Amino acid sequence: MTNFWTKRYITAFQCILTLCTISTAASVQAQTNTYPDRAIRIIVPFAAGATLDLMTRAVGQALSLEIKQPVIVENKAGASGIIGAEAAAKAEPDGYTFMMAPFSVLAVNPSLHPNLPYNPLIDFAPVAHVADAPHILIASAALPIKTLAQLKAYIEANPGKVSYASAGAGSSAHLATEVMNFQYGISMTHIPYKGTAPAYNDLIPGRVAVMIDGAAATLPRIQSGLVVPLGVTSAKRIAILPDVPTLAEAGVKGYEVNPWYGLVAPRDTPKDRVLFMSRAVNNALNSEELKKKFADMGLDAVGDDPQSFAAFMKSEVAKWKQVVHDAHVKAD
Repeated sequence: MTNFWTKRYITAFQCILTLCTISTAASVQAQTNTYPDRAIRIIVPFAAGATLDLMTRAVGQALSLEIKQPVIVENKAGASGIIGAEAAAKAEPDGYTFMMAPFSVLAVNPSLHPNLPYNPLIDFAPVAHVADAPHILIASAALPIKTLAQLKAYIEANPGKVSYASAGAGSSAHLATEVMNFQYGISMTHIPYKGTAPAYNDLIPGRVAVMIDGAAATLPRIQSGLVVPLGVTSAKRIAILPDVPTLAEAGVKGYEVNPWYGLVAPRDTPKDRVLFMSRAVNNALNSEELKKKFADMGLDAVGDDPQSFAAFMKSEVAKWKQVVHDAHVKAD
C-alpha cells in the first residue's frame, strides 16, 4: 500500500515538474520572440557626416526593415572616439544599445592611451565585422600637389611648414597618415580636428595640405574639384576611383592600411540577443539596396558571426600594437 501511494506521489510530482519546465521554456521562448519590441540605438563615437556615420545610417535603415523596429543612430564624438566608446561600454546590456566603431576605437586606442576607460576585448560583446573601408589620401586643389611625388617635393621645399588634417588624434586618418609618413620617409605636422567637417574647412582652401578620409566623404569633393586624390590606402584600387593608384603603387613600398568597421554590444548583453542582431546585420548586408549604397561609398561588406569577429578583433589589437610601436605613432 505504501509503495502504491509513493508511486502516485512521484508520478504527480513528475507531472508538475514537467508542466513547470514547459511553462518556463514557453516564457523564455516568448521573450525571445518579442525581442526587439522597441527602438534599437547605435552609438557612433565620431561626428555626423564622416564615412562611419554615413555607413551606419545606411546599415540602420536596412536593419530597421529586417528587425521591424526603428534604429536610431546617436553620435557621441570626442577624444578619439573614447567618449562614445565609454558610453557604449557602460550602457545597459539589454540588447537595445550597440556601437558601430572603426578599427581605431576597437583595436588601436589601447596602444595609444594607457589610461583608456574601456578594454575593447573585455568590455564589449562582438556582434559583426560589418565593412572594410579603403581610405583615400587627398590634397587641397588650391596647392600644387597632384601626385604623391609632388607632395614629397612640396614638403621638401617647405620644411616644417606642411601639415595634414585628421578627424582627431588616434583616428583612422591619423594612424593611416603616420604609417605613410614613416614608410615614405616624410614629415608633416598633424592637425587634429573634432570630426572631418571642420577639417575640410581648412583643407579645401589649403590651410592644411592633405588628409586621409573614407571614400564616401571624399568622393563628392573630388568630383567637385575641391580636392585631388593622391592614392588609396588599401592593397587594391577601388571600383569607384579606378584611375587612382594605391599608395603602394604611388611609391610607399609595402603600404597597406585597410580601415574596418564593426558592431559591438556592451559586455553581458544576452548571447541570444547578440546572435539575433548578428544574423540581422548579416541579412541586411545581403540586401540589394544596401549593397548598392556600400558600392557607392567605396565600402566592402563583410559580415560574420560573433565568434569570428571576436577572434578578428583580438588579432587586430595585437597587429596595431606592433604598428604603433614601429611607426612611433603618438596620441597628440
